[in-house]
Amino acid sequence: MKVSEITTSLVSDYLRLDYESMTTTEIAEITTLIDTAKAFIRSYTGVRERTITGELVGVGNGETREFKITFPTVPDTTTIYADGVVLTETTDYTLDDTTGYIVFATAPESGAEISADYQTGLDAYNDFVLAVYVLVQSMYDNRAYYIDKSALNSVVEAILGMHCVNLL
Repeated sequence: MKVSEITTSLVSDYLRLDYESMTTTEIAEITTLIDTAKAFIRSYTGVRERTITGELVGVGNGETREFKITFPTVPDTTTIYADGVVLTETTDYTLDDTTGYIVFATAPESGAEISADYQTGLDAYNDFVLAVYVLVQSMYDNRAYYIDKSALNSVVEAILGMHCVNLL
């Protein structure tokens, strides 16, 4: 599951609420909590929704088969090129969306520019789904539309800390 696939119905189930009997106001409140949790994750980690186009991943030397994309990718959004020619995943290469490692079936020719187009953001991190649920639960239980950073759940803090790009 991706963060973008989290719905008010799923969160209601997680909170043990009867979605079918909820009012539109209650559904709107759950939506606000979900949006607040996502905003907090973006703020805490620095992870942003981006489309990367033409990232130079490396230059082939005829021997090296492994290259690395800069950011984790949203699954099924990546296109890899060798000298501008689109390559086929599973035939020409494999990609680990989480680590960004590309492994070619055959090493790219010497001088071949390897580039990538892809999307990155909250959906690139599967464990952010858990963080959203826990943050929403905390806000719901405390009847608050904000997250108290000083009382952050230790699991959520560990998840967000692993993916933090805000190092200053």
